[in-house]
Amino acid sequence: MAKLPKMVKDAIDRHDVFPIATCGQDGTPNLVYIKFLKVIDDETVLIADNRFSKTRKNIQNTQKLAFVVRDEEKGSFQIKGSTEWLTTGPMFDEVQEWVPDRLPRVAAVVLHVEQVYNGADQLA
Repeated sequence: MAKLPKMVKDAIDRHDVFPIATCGQDGTPNLVYIKFLKVIDDETVLIADNRFSKTRKNIQNTQKLAFVVRDEEKGSFQIKGSTEWLTTGPMFDEVQEWVPDRLPRVAAVVLHVEQVYNGADQLA
């Protein structure tokens, strides 16, 4: 596991929309914008599955995900890792409380951080 540096967590906290990327088993990339993403701790990011389709299928099949966030001073950060797609437990309960009732709140996607980059430089 890699740890998210404070400057990356701070950049995430300043944004409310994130592009996330997954890949199908056949290698086809999928990129979508999401709203519900937050840092749980230095090694864990929580993402709400509230409207996923191809993204859900890719997560369930490959368990890999990446997202980027931009910092005005330090540039862009790319975070990569393995995922769990959960429909029970504390992380799922967190999604149920966090995401508005008007949205489906299908599952919790837990990203276990494995790599963090600032541009081409690996930070963790």
